Amino acid sequence: MIKPSNLTHFCNDHDNKYFAVFNVGDKIAKNFEVPYETTYLFDSVQINDQIIFTGGGMSATKTKREQFFTTAIKVVIEMEEGDFKPTKLAEMNVPRANHTLAALNHELLYVVGGWNSDGEIAACEEYVISKNQWTVCASLNEAKMWTTVCPVNGRYLYAFGGSAKLKPKELGTIECLDTNDKTAKKWTKIVLSAGADIWPCCFFMGGIQIEENSVILFGGLQNESKLDSSFYFNPGMKTITKGPSLMKKDAFYRSKPGINGNEVVIVGSTEGDLHIYDIVNKSWNLMLKATWNSDQSAILKSETY
Repeated sequence: MIKPSNLTHFCNDHDNKYFAVFNVGDKIAKNFEVPYETTYLFDSVQINDQIIFTGGGMSATKTKREQFFTTAIKVVIEMEEGDFKPTKLAEMNVPRANHTLAALNHELLYVVGGWNSDGEIAACEEYVISKNQWTVCASLNEAKMWTTVCPVNGRYLYAFGGSAKLKPKELGTIECLDTNDKTAKKWTKIVLSAGADIWPCCFFMGGIQIEENSVILFGGLQNESKLDSSFYFNPGMKTITKGPSLMKKDAFYRSKPGINGNEVVIVGSTEGDLHIYDIVNKSWNLMLKATWNSDQSAILKSETY
């Protein structure tokens, strides 16, 4: 679980790539240019205040648009020096874009689903940080991209929703991987015992574990419209219950939440607004991009889906 004083949002469009680092204490945003080859439709995951991993993607050059990457990169951010240091890592086994990266216990990374020239991907991979090694692991039951992946209790990964086609077909499926079971060939399909009637089919949701038996899921896209709904998922009971609405409809494409004290903080991928969930009071607050204390905050523009 990310507990940052700095929340890193790794953004790009077809012409630029940059980190947007938001200090959740001082409410100051700072941007860093990325020097290596421009790709897009990749994903990234933050494991602490200084280190972020990125991987995959496809060429941003129109003449090479069918070129998919297996590249993985570690970036060490030096906030005080205003710089960061990228290091190329071992490459993934399967080239992919529109996938999801998740981190577990600061020791393991997982790449889940995605899409390449062969279509949607069910294959997943595990990366051991200390060994700089990728290994193919259990596959999803359903090939998909844009799924929301949440680590739970330092052992399990839950994949919520996603899309089965590039021209979106929203999914409402939930799957689980027990990362301790290295013999598993497939993730486990979760059948809800309650809440299936209110659970939406969508993608680009935000999600994070907030208590031992509670994951909050929020926002997303459905029928090309942004959502403001939130839900609590209980992994032990396998139930979905309704949570408070966001103050503004938003999607969270390639934006990962973190926990700061009793707050969940996440940057929306539509206009760069900061959404803040109060875990104790179970309520949402919103900091509009225009109120950020930064001359460069305007660079957090809309993502290209």
